[in-house]
Amino acid sequence: MGLRHFKRSSKLALVLAGGGLTGAVYEIGALRAIDDLLIDRTVNDFDIYVGTSAGAIVATFLANGLTADEMYQVIDGTHPTIRPVAREHIFSFNQGEFWRRMVGMPKHLALAWYTSLRHLNEVTLVDILWSLSDALPSGLYDGMALERYMRSVLTMPGRSNCFSDLGNRLHVIATDLNTGERAVFGGQHCDDVPISLAVAASSAVPMLYKPVCIRDHEYIDGGMRGTASIDLAIEQGATLVVCVNPLVPHDSTGELDAGRAESLSARGVPAIASQVTRITSHAGLRYQIKQLRRQHPEVDIILIEPQPTDQRMFYGNIMHYQARLEVARHGFESVTLDLAQDYPAYKETLARHGVPISRRLVIEELAEIHNSGSDPAVIRRVLEARTHPCARHRRNSPFCQLQQTLAQLELELDAVEMT
Repeated sequence: MGLRHFKRSSKLALVLAGGGLTGAVYEIGALRAIDDLLIDRTVNDFDIYVGTSAGAIVATFLANGLTADEMYQVIDGTHPTIRPVAREHIFSFNQGEFWRRMVGMPKHLALAWYTSLRHLNEVTLVDILWSLSDALPSGLYDGMALERYMRSVLTMPGRSNCFSDLGNRLHVIATDLNTGERAVFGGQHCDDVPISLAVAASSAVPMLYKPVCIRDHEYIDGGMRGTASIDLAIEQGATLVVCVNPLVPHDSTGELDAGRAESLSARGVPAIASQVTRITSHAGLRYQIKQLRRQHPEVDIILIEPQPTDQRMFYGNIMHYQARLEVARHGFESVTLDLAQDYPAYKETLARHGVPISRRLVIEELAEIHNSGSDPAVIRRVLEARTHPCARHRRNSPFCQLQQTLAQLELELDAVEMT
């Protein structure tokens, strides 16, 4: 009698949280590590994708069939057909609105000067600056440059810029600036809005990007209502949810005790603002997961995120363009280590949903990188391994079939031991 096949009844969801440009490339590295753990599927085979802010970009590419390897090629600039994400796609200066606002600046200056003279003994510097703030544009950059880039990719042969054309469900999360409510694009929610426009709305970080207008409503970063919408995936029927969250509060206690670091306040406003943002978003995510596990005990939620002591993910600017390749590599290595170390727990959880895994490949690839002294050429070869023509059918190779058989045997033996 042959081995029983893995059940396919469970719905699998992948939820990708926001975290700026570095958060997106961290997620690409993390997904590459998850891909190596899976045996008979890839991260492109999930039933439901939910993306918020930068995570919406990655989720959109996955739902359109781009692999984690191909996305790495895109940010590396080596993809054969998709041009790399350039500075102008992310940092397109909002010059039209800026110049329109500047025309009214003399009026605002005159008003501020007049108010200061009338209330000379009461006015403060904050009052003056606040009175001038009306002359500032609604955002430093224009997110429609990202929309145009996403549209150029999604209208290529084999891709789609329409939610209803996708084989799996994609949900993009934004925040309605008019009402403060969460806005969902995709599924039964505004699925006639182009995906590229929904992604631009979801990624419009307040103050940094001007709001994106869709049907007389203005939308901003989806992370304003929660960094990840795990509840939406469960509402869509997911019984296994894998959430990748790049932003966690930094724990510098060990560094301070050892005298290797200064306090966060000593690093000024940027460090404090970053920590506050991370504390708020992470606390909300943890609370959401706690409540969902209580309300839906039948649903397994796996949270993948950097360690609190991970300095690289904290001290870098989340919009740092130049560091994108280094962050992708770091995401791959750090998540690979975490997956390998907590392998028994992941194996048990995923087995409940008929998802076989093996850590042989992740350990081999991590060892190859370390043995090379983190040689960039080796890292690139490892991260792009599956996009090589000889590796496109790796999952149908005898080696992969052997891995699947071994994973099936392990599950069968586990089942026997439990009876």
